[in-house]
Amino acid sequence: MRARARARRHALLVAALVCALGGTTRADGPPPVEVHSSVDKSPITIGTLFRLTVEVSAAPGTEIVLTQPTEKIGDFDIVDFGDLPPREADGKRIVSRWYQLAGYTPGNHLVKSPPVFYRVAGEELKEGPTDEALIEIESLLARPGAGTELRDIKGPEAVPIDWRPYYLAAGAALALLALALVLYRTLNRPKRQALAPPPPPAHLVAYQELERLRGRRLIELGAFKDYYSGLSAIVRTYLERRFTVRAPEMTTEEFLLATARQGVLERAHRALLGEFLAESDLVKFARHLPTIDDSERAFVAARRFVDETREDRATASPPAEELRAAG
Repeated sequence: MRARARARRHALLVAALVCALGGTTRADGPPPVEVHSSVDKSPITIGTLFRLTVEVSAAPGTEIVLTQPTEKIGDFDIVDFGDLPPREADGKRIVSRWYQLAGYTPGNHLVKSPPVFYRVAGEELKEGPTDEALIEIESLLARPGAGTELRDIKGPEAVPIDWRPYYLAAGAALALLALALVLYRTLNRPKRQALAPPPPPAHLVAYQELERLRGRRLIELGAFKDYYSGLSAIVRTYLERRFTVRAPEMTTEEFLLATARQGVLERAHRALLGEFLAESDLVKFARHLPTIDDSERAFVAARRFVDETREDRATASPPAEELRAAG
């Protein structure tokens, strides 16, 4: 997981965290959104975990949408993250997100905060300002006396006892005991009833659900939120059945970080899934209004994701043929 997290590419994905802030915004007042980044300690040694906190303060009546990197922020690996309880100060609402990071390159690093989007009542979604935090990574070898001085030769040590024969004897005894237990249970187990037929493959169920969603004609009725909610649910349920990941119970950023840590998806598939889920979250939670072409493209992306991650992709027949055979 750490080797993948050190790759120089990361996708910024929209976390659907919408903060409704009461009141109205004065046209001649201060900027509606301010961003401040800070670290809990400096300097930091190589590989030491530290916390980067990003605070977003907004004028009353402003909605905030934070974005969430999946693997890295600048040159630093993301180990964990979370949100602090919202608070008020100087007439503004402040929301904060913290990141537990680790770095492995000595020197000074200027880290830019993840993008923030906001919307003032009656206006379109806009990108807000960013902030930068200076983080110093200190090498342990640069410290005085850090393993560079010569030491005297150690004296002779006693010959250790060779425990390997005892370990082999104990292992052989345990193996014989386990074999005897397996044979006993095999010979004395009751006859089982006929097994139920196996459930249909996860990709076949997803194809059927996608066709059923298309048949509801939600795009033509203008029910884009219901359409994207159904499309997102089909993809998440497929991921749970295909990779045993509790996708329906996670937020978008939690799920994407879990797939990166567990390595169940290739980077290209994780990027495709991130773009699809980010667009779905904008429609469901940020009141984004897509076009018909956007909706059709989202359907094609969901279908393509199932096609490219299905378990029997190398030898199976095309999806249309499988649907006809299942019907």
